[in-house]
Amino acid sequence: MDGRARTARREGSGDLILTGEKSDKGRYVTLDAMRGLAALAVAIFHLSNSLVPAGYLAVDFFFVLSGCVLDHTYRHRFAAGLGVGEFMARRFARLWPLHLCGLVLCFAWLAWLVGHDATDIGWGTLLSGFGANLLFLPSVVGRDISPINPPAWSLLMEFGANALMAFFAIRRSTRGLVIMLAVMAVVLVADMTLTQAVTPFEGGTSVANMGYRWHDVHLGMVRTMFSFLFGMVLARRLEGAAPRVSGRALGAMVMVPLLLLVPLTRWARFGFDLAFILIASPLLVLAGARLQLPARWQRTGMFLGDLSYPLYAVHYFWTYPVITYGYQHGWPVGLSLAVFLAAALGCALICAKFVDLPLRKRLGAGFDAVLTRK
Repeated sequence: MDGRARTARREGSGDLILTGEKSDKGRYVTLDAMRGLAALAVAIFHLSNSLVPAGYLAVDFFFVLSGCVLDHTYRHRFAAGLGVGEFMARRFARLWPLHLCGLVLCFAWLAWLVGHDATDIGWGTLLSGFGANLLFLPSVVGRDISPINPPAWSLLMEFGANALMAFFAIRRSTRGLVIMLAVMAVVLVADMTLTQAVTPFEGGTSVANMGYRWHDVHLGMVRTMFSFLFGMVLARRLEGAAPRVSGRALGAMVMVPLLLLVPLTRWARFGFDLAFILIASPLLVLAGARLQLPARWQRTGMFLGDLSYPLYAVHYFWTYPVITYGYQHGWPVGLSLAVFLAAALGCALICAKFVDLPLRKRLGAGFDAVLTRK
């Protein structure tokens, strides 16, 4: 490995999720805050869909943000000699420790249920799903590609998008990316519209709340690729543009959860979801990249950003005990929400400090040693 690649690796020591790497710490605090609020919306959605009716759309925002940040951070490093293997090793080291936390927590709960014949999930589905998802591979047994920690389906898609970027998209010109994006937009609209036409509306959501099961995984794939490519295009357009401090950044920040709260049903829901994926989600990332939070809000913004991926990775486990115990004891929604958030946020902070940071350092050192020998 030449000196340019070693330099690129040293420069990329800090990370930012969901999901990307922090190339300019403190520069895009508005995006940090928006990502944190989106992760919080997803967590509340999984506790009770009615509280955040469109919480599932947050993943599309995450994919746009990830494509934008990763292209901004790594495009010039690839040009300087960064290899695909090194990039993928870095992404694995960034994503895997907290992904492991979520898997282990949910596996423990589901294993207890299986052992007590309290679920229709069998040991085959449980063990095969755990083994596959552990390596960022989809489970081939059962209905879901991520049967242990359901929200992790988006992490599997993220890792796949990272690979496609490294092998192909990162070296394409901006014009080439725009053409790819236009093609994916047509595919996305056609796929979602046709699928919705033959799919009943359930629970007040559209087919945008699908993509994590084998029979509808095509939806997850086209949503991921469209949003990720859009993020890469935004990174090219934003090249060299520094965000300006403005109170409007607060408005952009709160627009993320506000849009996810819009209660609609049937075709109105579908139309809103499609518009969010195609237009609103990229515009939110663009606004977050162009507007900087005022100084008094920046610490809060960075805290929300740092908490976003840990919360996303581990929150689903806490839906099990809170929903089960709360239902048995007749808890009101407010109490269930308060207990859930306290437990999920506390667990996220603990996992981030005592699992994520130590494991990332060890994995990073190990990958560096292997790559240096090569």
